[in-house]
Amino acid sequence: MRTHSSKAAIKSKARNPKHEANSNDQNPNVQNKSRAKILIQIVVALLALVVCLSACAGKSASSKFYVLSPLPQSKLSGADGASIGVFPVSMPDYLDRPQVVTRVSENEIKLDEFSRWAEPLKENFYTVLVDNLSTLLSNEKIIKTSHNLGTPLTLHVGVEVLQFDGTLGGDVVLSVKWGLFGEGGKSLLIAKRSSFKEPTGAATYEALVAAQSRAVAAFSREVAEAIRNRK
Repeated sequence: MRTHSSKAAIKSKARNPKHEANSNDQNPNVQNKSRAKILIQIVVALLALVVCLSACAGKSASSKFYVLSPLPQSKLSGADGASIGVFPVSMPDYLDRPQVVTRVSENEIKLDEFSRWAEPLKENFYTVLVDNLSTLLSNEKIIKTSHNLGTPLTLHVGVEVLQFDGTLGGDVVLSVKWGLFGEGGKSLLIAKRSSFKEPTGAATYEALVAAQSRAVAAFSREVAEAIRNRK
């Protein structure tokens, strides 16, 4: 009788798989392993997302920095030539910002957050103008007047920039009012308004800045010619 009873019990357990499943569900070790596996999958997915976002953010945050380039120097200015001072350059407020400014239309401009000047444009323009005049007037001493320590000056150059921008793939425009002054900068000898246009040749910021450098060079040549004629 006992043998038959034991066999019946074994058959009963074999026919009831739910009993085994329920026992596994109630096993804390099985539950903990399952939860740990899910957590690991979540952490891996989050780490992958963070790496992806960091890579994208790094690419979008990379900026390029530009400067105007002067004319190639042939030789240093002569030590015995006349001393000519250049006043600090005046520039409109819309250009007084780190972003490179491009023109969308006559009344709209665009600022590119990732195309920037390496130094204030006004100072860069001033330095390049003085360098260009030193190259073009190699027998004269061209001095920034703010750096003049009592040196007697034959002439002064004053410059006010009215427009200095352009369109990508289009033209750069430099419009300036400028003059030559005598008697220590008190007597106005020449007053002019000039405009220069240079094609960019390509729809890139590098091409735009290169065209702006050529426009400053063209303006420098006009000023240098006026200085030669006034001497």
